[in-house]
Amino acid sequence: MVGYEPTAQIYRTNSAAAARRVHELIEEGVQTGVFRALNGHFAAHVVAVTIDAVQSGILLEGTGLTAGDAFSELGDLLLDGLSSGQGAAPWNGAG
Repeated sequence: MVGYEPTAQIYRTNSAAAARRVHELIEEGVQTGVFRALNGHFAAHVVAVTIDAVQSGILLEGTGLTAGDAFSELGDLLLDGLSSGQGAAPWNGAG
């Protein structure tokens, strides 16, 4: 489906929106001390690139993961990497 340009554009728009929201959440987490200070723009771009790679299938081919599993792994990586160790709850993979 990402080979169809209108669909690809929608995916790109959604990926950019997700990256912006991740950046906002990181900034809020850093301000409250739940997340350690790091470059939120970089983390947001990593999320966007990963979303694009999952949606295109590139990341799934190399890992054997489903899209849902890949996004769950991404959530785990982000939260484990961001955690300040001071109150960040473990992510359970739910919404």
